[in-house]
Amino acid sequence: MSHERSAPTGQEALRRIRTGAVLAALREHGPVSRTELAELTGYRPSSLTMIVRDLMASGHIVQAGTGGSSGGRRPHLLEFNPSAESLVALSLEGEQANADVVDLSGELLGGHSRRVDPARPLDDLVAVTTDALDAHPDPRPSRVVFSLPGVATEKGSVTLSPVLRALGEDSLATALSERSGIPVQVENDVNLIALGERERGAAADVDDLVLIHVGYGIGAAVVSGGSLCRGAAGFAGEIGFLPTSVPPDPHTGDRGRFEQRWSVPGISAALSEVNGHRTLEPVAELAARADEPAVARLRRNVIEAWAFAAVVCACVTNPARIVFAGAAPQLGEAGLAELGEVVRASAPSAPEVVYAALGAQALNVGAVSPSLLSHAAAPTQSPQSSPRKGS
Repeated sequence: MSHERSAPTGQEALRRIRTGAVLAALREHGPVSRTELAELTGYRPSSLTMIVRDLMASGHIVQAGTGGSSGGRRPHLLEFNPSAESLVALSLEGEQANADVVDLSGELLGGHSRRVDPARPLDDLVAVTTDALDAHPDPRPSRVVFSLPGVATEKGSVTLSPVLRALGEDSLATALSERSGIPVQVENDVNLIALGERERGAAADVDDLVLIHVGYGIGAAVVSGGSLCRGAAGFAGEIGFLPTSVPPDPHTGDRGRFEQRWSVPGISAALSEVNGHRTLEPVAELAARADEPAVARLRRNVIEAWAFAAVVCACVTNPARIVFAGAAPQLGEAGLAELGEVVRASAPSAPEVVYAALGAQALNVGAVSPSLLSHAAAPTQSPQSSPRKGS
């Protein structure tokens, strides 16, 4: 399996784009005729012939009867087949690995989990993947999509992910594929959440958005013109490293100062100074205790910090919508209103500010998005390892 970022030829890149467009159109509008598919994608029918043929051969497209006639032959209708394959959507939440088996619509077929030992993370990732594969032998999942917290270099080594630090310079995608015996795609977890929300959630009607995910860390995903923006080395959206002072502090370690302070662990630490003890859901507690002066001050600081990150993203990318995900929705509707007020007051072209709609399901929906599926469905392409950012 190829573990370095591919450098497709012009024809290969065009084929990937067209494959993704065909799958996306059929998932949203099917069943449709070939003529209607050409109109939906903007491609000539002759340009789609090979793409449709290959996707039918792989089972991702099936015929669905015939359409109405305007005097000639009734056209054959095509539709997307979500049962063409299943996959393992592998993710990390702190030190817990989750391996969900899903079909191509993102429907959950089974779930498995295991704690990951940071001293030997690959062993536990292989074990939970194997558990998922053994539990679903017919049909066996065809690939793994690992939503990675952190950034992977073009050679596959992982950075900005403390749980996976022990992997060192090894390629995670290659090692996991070789040990599990199944092709592996690796993508940033926040990117997958953004793809899920754009396809079926809070950003389904916009092409330009920023998703900010608050969890163990803080990460952002930028979608511009309908495409993910990853940056030259895969670090686009690493807002956990935003400066907290001027001049900015030097970058050290896997977690930036902004992330240390305004992620869930950082908020929990700040709230513990008020409570005298730690809490597992500090954001929800901020909302529930907003009438207490000390808690209210911390709550306002959190809102202003998250809004600062949103304004920075808005100034750089000019999104139509900013989606807050992860633990952020626990702040409630009043918190969302305040977030929106601060962003609108500070951003030059004020985006709409909303909460994510899919919750944990967003990862699975993102894992089967057409933009990823096009790589796996195209017969001549190997699964590709992509750059990832921390969450």
